[in-house]
Amino acid sequence: MERREVLGFLGAAALAPLLAPLSAEQRWTLGESLHDRMAGGTRGRALSRARMALVVALSDTILPKTDTPGAVEVGAPEFVDLLLAEWYPDDERRDLVAGLDALDARCRSAQGAAFAELDPAKRAAFLVTVDGRDGAKGSPEAAYAKLKDVIVFGYLTSKPIVPLVRRFPIIPGRFDGCIPV
Repeated sequence: MERREVLGFLGAAALAPLLAPLSAEQRWTLGESLHDRMAGGTRGRALSRARMALVVALSDTILPKTDTPGAVEVGAPEFVDLLLAEWYPDDERRDLVAGLDALDARCRSAQGAAFAELDPAKRAAFLVTVDGRDGAKGSPEAAYAKLKDVIVFGYLTSKPIVPLVRRFPIIPGRFDGCIPV
């Protein structure tokens, strides 16, 4: 996946079901405020050390460092943890954590090692087996899809990336869908 494709995800309004009551501008503001709180020392508490290592490895695989900072460098894994701790309802958090555990278990079975222990090529090869596939709640496919959206959201609203994204309008004009009539 190319970085330009990832920026296209912004137009798709990542996290739409979770943040449905918020407008796109409010979602953007929320993302930036979570990053500000992280800079002030606020940390999430939703992920164990092993799960956080998995999220770090996923973040690095989804958005690696190139000529721009990668997801790990801008704090996307910590953003995920904070969002899970403070915004996700308990049942959705449990489903996502169960899916992360299932993803790592499937990786151990298929690759012989935890996802975080694999080299980048093996990580990418494994993710092909879950990316873009539908899965039930708590499945590796569902967890990966949701986590990818959260990582992209955290990446795009981070301080180093915001100026890059705001320079180029992704969707020209204004769209206000689903407004009360």
